[in-house]
Amino acid sequence: MPRSVLNNTVIPLLRQLTKKLGEQQAKNELRWMTDHVRKAMTTKHTVEHTTNAQLWRDQRAPSAEETELASKRFSSVQWAWLRQAVHDRVETNKPLQYILGTQPFGNATVLTRPPVLIPRWETEEWMLKLADMIRAENTGLLNVLDACTGSGCVALGLACALPRGSVHITGVDISQDACELALENLARNKAKQAVEFQCVDLHKQSVASELMSRRVWDMVVANPPYVTPAEYAELDPDVKDWEDVRALVPGDPTSDPDQSGLSFVVRLAQLARELGLADGESTKLPRLVVEIGGAHQVDGARQAMHDNGFNLTEVWKDMAGIDRVVLGYHKT
Repeated sequence: MPRSVLNNTVIPLLRQLTKKLGEQQAKNELRWMTDHVRKAMTTKHTVEHTTNAQLWRDQRAPSAEETELASKRFSSVQWAWLRQAVHDRVETNKPLQYILGTQPFGNATVLTRPPVLIPRWETEEWMLKLADMIRAENTGLLNVLDACTGSGCVALGLACALPRGSVHITGVDISQDACELALENLARNKAKQAVEFQCVDLHKQSVASELMSRRVWDMVVANPPYVTPAEYAELDPDVKDWEDVRALVPGDPTSDPDQSGLSFVVRLAQLARELGLADGESTKLPRLVVEIGGAHQVDGARQAMHDNGFNLTEVWKDMAGIDRVVLGYHKT
């Protein structure tokens, strides 16, 4: 086959990806790239994924023949984009979600851009479960603080999943990059709720009084940094080289190591208490919902909540069977 023809087939691209990812994952990722380039470059709109979290969930890998057939009739511009995308994935370890530029999250579709944390399926899973709980139990407007909002995925996922007017969600983050991306995501998603995003340093001594001056809070939710320094050292370059370390590791992993990975969880429990969430009457809804990294962090997260007045805690596992979320309640 002449080189000019070979260069415009997916076979060389599949070989490159297979060396990095293995055969099945390579086929899946190449399929998502070809789907994206076909849809995104033949319309004026960014591709919208219709299957929630399809980048994370198991799917049948397409055959080489199916992928090859799907790639026919690409323009020279589309082929150039596809070759560059594979190069970036293989040579620079660029995450697929950054290459594609979007990630479905519940009923929302969020833009993804480095260095802002890429939404994970584990977070989407508990967000949807929490939305079901709020829908079943909430009888009035719920004021929710989404700490460490990142791309705004949790805030927007809840806002898109819940009945109109049931929640007001404020997403906060210390990262200017994250706040700008969250605002872009707010503009592109038609949320049924009031949602706002602000740059806020949750370690500031005055932050609780500043937040309380705006509204009475009912719940704090967060996917905070919880990776330990030891875990961070072992992360794949797809994560370590691209995503903001502040969204992964609490403190500085080199100069100010937090060996437990729980210092920000502790801070969130303190903040929730300072916001008055450990006071008042009992509710069926949790007051504090925090993602963690697994069973090794359950006891520490629970203790932090108990120390700050949340006298009942609950743990949710993700669909992989890993302890993923700790919920804090105030019961009288």
